[in-house]
Amino acid sequence: MNSKIFQTAIGVLLIPASIFGQDILFSQPNEAPLSLNPANAGVQYDLRATANYRLQWRSVTTPFRTITAGVDGRVLSQGKTGSSLGAGLLIYTDVGGDGSLTTNQVNLCVSGKVTLANKQILSAGIYGGVVQRRIDTDNLTWGNQYNGLAYDETRPSGESFSGEHFLNGDFGTGVQWSYGQGQRTLSSNDQFGAQAGISVFHVNSPRTGFYQVVDKRSLRYVFHFTGSYGIKNTNMQISPLFLYEMQGPARMIYAGTFIKYKLQESSKYTNYLLARAISLGGFFRSRDAAVVVAQCELDQIAFGVSYDVNVSSLAKVSTGRGGFEIYIRYIPIRPSAGNRLL
Repeated sequence: MNSKIFQTAIGVLLIPASIFGQDILFSQPNEAPLSLNPANAGVQYDLRATANYRLQWRSVTTPFRTITAGVDGRVLSQGKTGSSLGAGLLIYTDVGGDGSLTTNQVNLCVSGKVTLANKQILSAGIYGGVVQRRIDTDNLTWGNQYNGLAYDETRPSGESFSGEHFLNGDFGTGVQWSYGQGQRTLSSNDQFGAQAGISVFHVNSPRTGFYQVVDKRSLRYVFHFTGSYGIKNTNMQISPLFLYEMQGPARMIYAGTFIKYKLQESSKYTNYLLARAISLGGFFRSRDAAVVVAQCELDQIAFGVSYDVNVSSLAKVSTGRGGFEIYIRYIPIRPSAGNRLL
């Protein structure tokens, strides 16, 4: 097999992914909690289920599609103010490019939470997973298939393939600090919350290259912060978000804020009246995109939609069309009073 031609083809396929450090990314990162930090597993809710779908670069190439599904919750707990053990399961698939370069992954997350003084929580988590990568070479084109005038798919490529898929292990860890102070009365809206964490993915540097290409996935470091501030005696809440990622030579800053309007407060005394709210947000991903987000919370179900407006040099080709994303979250059991910090 002509390895130089194959490596070149793979490099072209990976251009959009390498811009963002080869890992999946979301424009609503807090709604993909297990992808953000394994220390999120079972920290806020007794049980939570999430799903995310992202479609990007449709205007430039064969689109990249990312689908994730996750579930997490507490498995052992010493009560509302005590320590607890959480667990979570994350499944995702990412497909893109003419060769349908596919990454499938299943992660199991385990976290431990301890309650500190002054309404603070510290959690730490680890994940272990299995990654499958594969490529469909049937849709790739090769120099030998050009007859001197045009491309002829009936001409043999002169290439022989084996090992178009492989399995790897993948491991990571993270820590997270949370602070939450609830509102003093049902209508005062003077609550405040903050959450900050650091996570490290691919600590074992799993293989990503095909065939004899010994490519290792670089460690990805994620620093994240989320805040929540209620504007006193109104129905409004401001929720800033900041994210900084490093992976190999790639760097990314993602920052902005949500403005939330509460349609209905949750009851402090019963489980029958839950919160309802709508949120609008504006964010910026460094050297890449401006993002608009709309979210809605209706009792136990929340969902949101976002769109990336490409502002990088690629905008000459993409005409500003970046990525579309949706999420849905379901919490079948209401969290205990005071457990949700943001």
